[in-house]
Amino acid sequence: QWALMNTGQLGGVIDADIDATQAWEITTGGLTILGDTIVLAIVDQGFDVNHMDIHYWKNYLEIPGNAVDDDGNGYMDDYDGWNSYASNGQIPINSHGTHVAGIAGAIGNNSTGVTGVNWNVQIMPVSTPPGDEAKVVEAYGYVLEMRARYNETNGAEGAFIVATNASFGVDQADPDDYPVWGAMYDSLGAQGVLSTGATANANWDIDEVGDIPTAFPSDFLITVTNTNQSDVKFNQAAYGLTTIDLSAPGYEIFSTILYNQYGYKNGTSMSTPFVTGAIGLLFSAADEATMQSYRVNPDSIALLFKSQILNSVDKLTSLDSITVTEGRLNIYKMLLLHLGEPILQQEPVTIDAEAAPD
Repeated sequence: QWALMNTGQLGGVIDADIDATQAWEITTGGLTILGDTIVLAIVDQGFDVNHMDIHYWKNYLEIPGNAVDDDGNGYMDDYDGWNSYASNGQIPINSHGTHVAGIAGAIGNNSTGVTGVNWNVQIMPVSTPPGDEAKVVEAYGYVLEMRARYNETNGAEGAFIVATNASFGVDQADPDDYPVWGAMYDSLGAQGVLSTGATANANWDIDEVGDIPTAFPSDFLITVTNTNQSDVKFNQAAYGLTTIDLSAPGYEIFSTILYNQYGYKNGTSMSTPFVTGAIGLLFSAADEATMQSYRVNPDSIALLFKSQILNSVDKLTSLDSITVTEGRLNIYKMLLLHLGEPILQQEPVTIDAEAAPD
């Protein structure tokens, strides 16, 4: 998994990675200091909810298959999550969503398969057709309802969802044509949820041509492009000085696929869950005072976490002047910034010294 620790795999550049192994010396994710079980909502076409290397969230207040809305949340039989294709709780099987979920949170340190950015996080699977605004809004609406219930009941109901992941979208689309979809990111943000979005898999300037979701202006959305194992923007990945925030690894990414198997996929779809995983990791590293503040002002602390992700990137020449941060995700530097510790830059320096003759 070169994206986590690059030792030159696939002919890459050593240390062209997100410094995951160093970050895991600080936290491996899963729980907040207050005991909240961290949940990442992956909104995608489908999932293998039986994959042994992913800890899928379950709604234990719901009895599966009894055609009753047991927990009264407005969604019948949503034991496994929600499927907005059919407006039911039966999650369709799909390799893409399974691969994305594994990048963010495949179980770590279990001598099996791969490791996600978080070792112990729970994944909420939410299925949706990628270009249908009404269905996408239904999918996000489920996430919003479950997080709002968690906030309203002090954790007795719902789920502690801290991030949503959209590795899908509508190429060259105008945000004005999808107003409700765009508004969902602000609604989720008000509850303390950050969202991530994958930009287009084409060498386009999104500032000029548009994209859904990565041209939406929401402060609670983090937009992601794709860099390869040599820390260079992938040639078929979009960019935008005002629209695309940062990059993350997206070339030849090894992760979970169907039927307890593993495989490689490419694209901004793979880049984005690294950032989603980073959000989950921040919540597991936060101290008690920060999490207490989050309970009172969830939107403000969510934006603080976003700023820590964006302000800790590794600057890359290939992203100079074409993305907001001009850099690639680095979760170790992110955690150091979050904890208020100095970030040591590994850059060559020249030291001149003179000694007096004997």
